[in-house]
Amino acid sequence: MRFLRKANRLDVKRNFVITSYIRKLGVAGRYETKPPTRTTFLAVLKKAKHAVGKLSERKLDKIVGDQKKKRLHAYNNSDWYLGVVSIKEIGVWKGAGGLPVSWTRGSVFETSKKVKVALGNNDKIIRKRSKRAIPGIIKFQDVVKKEKYLFPIIFKAGSGTNGREGLPKMSGDVDDGSMRSIALTISGAKKIKAYIGFPKGANNAKIKHT
Repeated sequence: MRFLRKANRLDVKRNFVITSYIRKLGVAGRYETKPPTRTTFLAVLKKAKHAVGKLSERKLDKIVGDQKKKRLHAYNNSDWYLGVVSIKEIGVWKGAGGLPVSWTRGSVFETSKKVKVALGNNDKIIRKRSKRAIPGIIKFQDVVKKEKYLFPIIFKAGSGTNGREGLPKMSGDVDDGSMRSIALTISGAKKIKAYIGFPKGANNAKIKHT
């Protein structure tokens, strides 16, 4: 992991809510059977950023907490950094996007190799959200790489929401953005920009900024 700077907790919460907003509108594979046009995707992203940008932290907390109380607690009790992570040092949420749990045991790199082959073969084991979302994200991967409100949210392994509980330990656990991490890796990314959370006050002395 390479740390670029400290991150604002509000930006992390806005990131989570904006991506949830986009999914609800069906442009990230939740409802649609095929990716939207670029014009539609950019328009919805702009609308989401505008709507969420006006929300107070209290309203953001309600949205984050309604989905998972543990997540809100974790977001509020972490020190946040914007950084760059290797696809070989982080792992996605256990069974992310309906993927077989066995596929999510290792790193994003390892998971993505299995997903890429399965998508290429139109394997029926790829189902639910992953089958629809990943191709859509690949289509707009240039935007996803650069937009700060689309960066994956990651916790130090075993902390935060601990979405990889029971799986082999990596350096970081993807809390939100598993599909984005896989899609960017399939698209050729070796490293990914992300928001990285550490238990509050526990690791500040060890973190080196570049």
